[in-house]
Amino acid sequence: GCEEAHQCLLMPYAEFLRTAGLGPEEGRRAWELLSRLAYPWEDRCQSALALAEERWITTGDPQIDALLGGGIRLGSIVEIVGESAAGKTQLCLQLAIAAQLPRSVGGAGGDVIYISTEGAFPTQRLAHMAGPFVARVCGRGAAPSITAQRIMRHVQIAELDDMETMFHALDYKVPALLSAGTVRLVIIDSIAAHTRFDMSAGERAADDSRAFYKERSSHLVQMGARFKRWADQYDCAFVCVNQVTDVFPAGRGASASAEPTRIGALSEQSTDLSQMDSQGEFASMARARKAPALGAMWANIINARIMLYQRRGLAAAACPRVDADAAAALPAHLLRTRRWLENAFSPWAPRAQCEVVLGASGFQHAPLEASS
Repeated sequence: GCEEAHQCLLMPYAEFLRTAGLGPEEGRRAWELLSRLAYPWEDRCQSALALAEERWITTGDPQIDALLGGGIRLGSIVEIVGESAAGKTQLCLQLAIAAQLPRSVGGAGGDVIYISTEGAFPTQRLAHMAGPFVARVCGRGAAPSITAQRIMRHVQIAELDDMETMFHALDYKVPALLSAGTVRLVIIDSIAAHTRFDMSAGERAADDSRAFYKERSSHLVQMGARFKRWADQYDCAFVCVNQVTDVFPAGRGASASAEPTRIGALSEQSTDLSQMDSQGEFASMARARKAPALGAMWANIINARIMLYQRRGLAAAACPRVDADAAAALPAHLLRTRRWLENAFSPWAPRAQCEVVLGASGFQHAPLEASS
């Protein structure tokens, strides 16, 4: 037998009739009923005008929203990728707050599911960010009912330590929460933690390692199919955090092929990218010889990819060999830590990036004086 309607529909029709013990006429009616249960398309029919009114979750910054095509689109799977300490979790917390804001200010007016796979959930950081973020987006005193306690009450947290517990949550807990119809954002931080590495691969034969990666690919495809179905069915967005992996050149000519494509500027503050580093280069994962983990197959599952970059400042404390006088002579933009946010690919906006700053209320675009 089959436990869900879509599983029955995957069976050959003759086998379905035999398994269910139905005649041709009864089988036809049962098949139509299962089709409507699996995908109630009549309830999903919308006019072109309704489809044009796409719904988004704001990032809290108009210029970052514009760079992303509107923010985080409901019904989509968006990946956030970057190196350690680039700010991936900070951006996720920011979105977890934004999703609960009223639609009048760019929120989705819904609850949030936050699946943490890399340790304890940063509760204190969420509490500290909530007040300043709401004040920045809604205006001070404009939304007195949206307190830090209310924000935290509407974030459902699951801390999952391994792949088994993660799949158990995806099988039971997440569908139950989504079925209530109030969730507008699901965050997995991170999708790569339990799927990236085969910890015992070094002790296995090559055939066993290939079997592991084949099984991992199957898990990713299953998760991606679930996320797409749930995002459409429950009108919510999925944000998946990914890690990066080192890229080693294959030969002498590899460095040339790793040059980043020059990214078009979107706004005035991202127009002058000549100050982005000491050589006037764009922030680029390829130049840093990094690439998103989980490969091309996962890249084909997601709808959009947001990349975060960080370059630490050359402060004298961080570089003991640079004395204070020499450090004072360096350009200001080399002394401070700088961050960039890039829309790597998306159906809603062209590839572009801008410099951002991370403060008490989360990410904002960098002011002109800070980006020069």
